[in-house]
Amino acid sequence: MTPDCRPRVAVTMGDPAGIGPEIVVKSAAALPSAVRRRLLFVGDPAVLRAAARAAGLPPEITFVEVTAGAEPVCTGALSPPGGEGDQLRVINPLPAGRPAVRVGEHQSAGGEAAYRCLVRAIDLARTGAVAAIATAPLSKHALHLAGHHYDGHTEILRRRSNASEVGMFFWGSRLRVLLVTTHVALARVPGLLSIDLLAAQVRLLADFLVRRVPGDRRPIGVAALNPHAGEAGAFGREEIEIISPALVRLAAEGIAVDGPVAADVLFRRAWEGRYAAVVALYHDQGLGPFKLVHFRDGVQLTLGLPFIRTSADHGTAFDIAGQDRADCGSMQAAIGLALDLSEPCQPTGKGKNIRCDIEL
Repeated sequence: MTPDCRPRVAVTMGDPAGIGPEIVVKSAAALPSAVRRRLLFVGDPAVLRAAARAAGLPPEITFVEVTAGAEPVCTGALSPPGGEGDQLRVINPLPAGRPAVRVGEHQSAGGEAAYRCLVRAIDLARTGAVAAIATAPLSKHALHLAGHHYDGHTEILRRRSNASEVGMFFWGSRLRVLLVTTHVALARVPGLLSIDLLAAQVRLLADFLVRRVPGDRRPIGVAALNPHAGEAGAFGREEIEIISPALVRLAAEGIAVDGPVAADVLFRRAWEGRYAAVVALYHDQGLGPFKLVHFRDGVQLTLGLPFIRTSADHGTAFDIAGQDRADCGSMQAAIGLALDLSEPCQPTGKGKNIRCDIEL
């Protein structure tokens, strides 16, 4: 039987001035050949080839530009005519003659390249050409320099896919964390919280867990905002006026929730396995504990989209770009999770899954 070579996951290269190209090519090299067949890279083939050379990838792994919808017939690895090796398919959305990008710097050319790659990947997913996308990091500052005034990937994904509600969710083997508010000043968080917002975000999470992790019957743990969960109003009333009423509403809908739980207790319980996932009310409340545990293998997901989207859980790291020092663990896990969530297991006949060798 001829193997199915159609791509399942589009992988963006991110900002070419950062570590995105490096972690993308390193992740590709770490995956089995059968898994690489299911990936479609979105970026500049020349940039990816240069990153592959700098990282010392085997010469048989090559990046070949294709047009959307090109579905090669393959046996084993995607082998070029007359030779051995893996040809990794790349769609290039970038115009010819664009300004050169200086590695390690915030610049409009890098922001524009990252934006175009992301938009093309979203469009591939929306049209069904791929089932999921996995994104390498972009620079918000470079994005703004290019004239695209978004706070990051999530806002672009929401607008481009016409999603009514999205959630920023972080996935690891021990902790899974949803953020109710994201990139906002801490002083604004209490004013942004509402019963409706919290309930809507928990519904997104519950729906994802039911569809993607159907055997997990544990409740969702919800953090308090204030120390000691407000101490009955002594340290703040958000628990009384917002969080508890939202959880009552959710419980009436049949969603298993526990809270509000003081954050210093909640994450310990989650680490011990009490919850299917936890809900943090602001950025560092959730990501401080998450990155303590999953700094090298955490994955970000965007909930509420009509397709799977995962991402490396870190930034562009301009300070080490182009130096072959970047750890690809999070990007590799993001690709593996995108594959895992977007297609059923395909056994090799040896009792293993061909998707990837990542323990999720």
